[in-house]
Amino acid sequence: MQSLFWWAAFTFAAIWAQKVVPGVDFLAPGILLCIQMDKRTHVFWLILVWSLIQDGIGGLPFGYSIVWYLSILALYRGGEMFFDVHSMMFALLCGCLLGLLHPGLTAMMSMLADMVFVPDRYIYEGIVQAVVFPVEWLLLKYIYPAGFRHEPV
Repeated sequence: MQSLFWWAAFTFAAIWAQKVVPGVDFLAPGILLCIQMDKRTHVFWLILVWSLIQDGIGGLPFGYSIVWYLSILALYRGGEMFFDVHSMMFALLCGCLLGLLHPGLTAMMSMLADMVFVPDRYIYEGIVQAVVFPVEWLLLKYIYPAGFRHEPV
């Protein structure tokens, strides 16, 4: 139950940070952290709730955040064959790949919604995402309460 309150507080803080730095997903490192801790039910519920929040308050068509969060899961599953998925280097790799994915995914969703795609803006957001992701993941890794790491799922 305490874990629920922790993730709710994290969600509130991440949404506030997204308001300050638009175009950057501050919730994404939380998904990677839950995947790394093998908390499958947390991953499912966080993806579900965060996708509804992101798609509800965002300007892109429904489905962007589902593809975005599932790409983190795919990166993890693909990366665990080749890398130490609990390392900072893997978080850096994920950040860089998500930074590259952001402009492409945004362009695709913009075409679906007949919106104007501004490449410079989305490339800049992708670069900021690539920088923010590993830093936030490292911060989350160290502030996530130790008692929650081994609690039953």
